[in-house]
Amino acid sequence: MLRKLLVGSGVLVVLAAAGFFGYMQLVKKGYIRYNKYDRRDRGSLREGGPAADVALTSYDGSPLRLSWLWNRRPLFLVFGSCT
Repeated sequence: MLRKLLVGSGVLVVLAAAGFFGYMQLVKKGYIRYNKYDRRDRGSLREGGPAADVALTSYDGSPLRLSWLWNRRPLFLVFGSCT
């Protein structure tokens, strides 16, 4: 009796782990949203691709375009998040 209980519990744990792994893979691929605040969308930006020429505001408030910067010297963009 104890052996059947242990085997059944082991099978249940393996099935739960496989289901969770499958679910997380679907979330990572973007087929399932993680929660109601998940706003990820597949876009056209790729690593190593050209940056869009956007207008930014510098620290002193003056307008600045990326094309103006990368035409004059190498440009390194860093994006981060602070929560």
